[in-house]
Amino acid sequence: MNCDKFDFSPTLSHKRILQARVFFGDTIVNKILAWVLFLLGASKPAICSALNFKPGTLRTLLYRIQNQGLSALEDGRSKTSSFKPQAALTAPVEPVKVALHERDDCYQVNLGDSLHIQIPLSDPLLFKSLLLCLLNNRIIRRRQVAQALKLSEDRVGKLAKKLVEEDVVGLIDQRHGQKQDYIFTPTIKGELIQQVVIDIVQDGKMSGEKLSKHLNERCQYNLSPRSILYHLSNMGLSNIKKTLPFYLEAAKKNSSIS
Repeated sequence: MNCDKFDFSPTLSHKRILQARVFFGDTIVNKILAWVLFLLGASKPAICSALNFKPGTLRTLLYRIQNQGLSALEDGRSKTSSFKPQAALTAPVEPVKVALHERDDCYQVNLGDSLHIQIPLSDPLLFKSLLLCLLNNRIIRRRQVAQALKLSEDRVGKLAKKLVEEDVVGLIDQRHGQKQDYIFTPTIKGELIQQVVIDIVQDGKMSGEKLSKHLNERCQYNLSPRSILYHLSNMGLSNIKKTLPFYLEAAKKNSSIS
């Protein structure tokens, strides 16, 4: 660059440098000036003379800028930086061990040994939002989220970005299709309710896996445990699984007395 083509104004130079010193401080401004003068072809002795630099200090500065970038302009002892990525300033944090489980009527997210979050199976959007939020905060890996949501890792990445840009609304499926449930017809739901009662009477409890197995054996319905629990929750049956055995037993006793 030919500096002879520029008309330098001492007045403007003084004013601009003064403003820069107020914002950045004397040390950083002097380092910037030294680097710029070096780039423009000034000799190192001339730079040291103009800015009161020691030759060794200037050599160190130029070496650090070449190898470390703009962060070399700051004091390396400082805990904060305007140039370094935040991750470079802090020690690596031990990742939280996240475990995902699907219980009889809820999703369970275990964060470490003491924190457990339960979300009803009837609210898959909340479950998806929580996992994507954990992913965006680097608490959980994309592969684990993809496995839990039964989606590809690429799709999970797009949804995580959508959550940031559009909030939870962006996760709602906007596609319009048939709203009628063709798989769980009224007939199937009737058999499901009947199987719930049968299992509770015989075993005193119910689970998605056993309901799926027994419906397959009795009615030849091939239904996934997850879908079964989802519909049980929607119908409110998951809320009565603890009280129903009591009422059935009471009804049996009253029948025998009468």
